[in-house]
Amino acid sequence: MRYLFWLSVVAWWIMDFYVLVLRKGSYSKILDKKSKLVVVVLILIGVILAVAPENFRTVWRTREFGAFQIFGTFTVLFGVIIRLLAILNLGEHFSGDIVIGPEKKLVQRGLYKKIRHPSYTGEIISFIGLGLVFQHIPSSIFISVFPFLAFLYRAILEEKNLHREFGDEFIEYKKRTRMFI
Repeated sequence: MRYLFWLSVVAWWIMDFYVLVLRKGSYSKILDKKSKLVVVVLILIGVILAVAPENFRTVWRTREFGAFQIFGTFTVLFGVIIRLLAILNLGEHFSGDIVIGPEKKLVQRGLYKKIRHPSYTGEIISFIGLGLVFQHIPSSIFISVFPFLAFLYRAILEEKNLHREFGDEFIEYKKRTRMFI
């Protein structure tokens, strides 16, 4: 089970590295770039604070991979799958930046039919899964709360831009959907 955990985490990192760093798209309008930096900084703060306590590292190395870790592993995997499906659902429209594509279309199919930010939802779920795997209360809080705040900030900023770009169409979409699960 420990291998499944690490396989899930590595797949998550590779997927995010590819879509956020390597993949380039043709976008007609980049609405925001700085929020990506804010998200990365908040996530790094959460990770550093989570792994900083000496007793966390001692507990992590010696603890058996028990029920919480198994449940956490499946939670991480579930989050990674949701994020992957969201990325695939958007296809060429997916970007690490807040952008509007050349055809300026508000995607409302697949996961986006019910959730406005399924990609961020997948990330949040994965970080909560890490917190469950860690099973160290301060570390679990840091690894869950800081990324949640990062993606909440990003979603709020993105929604302001979407409202500005799509007006009433976005307002109607917002009424029918949830921000996250």
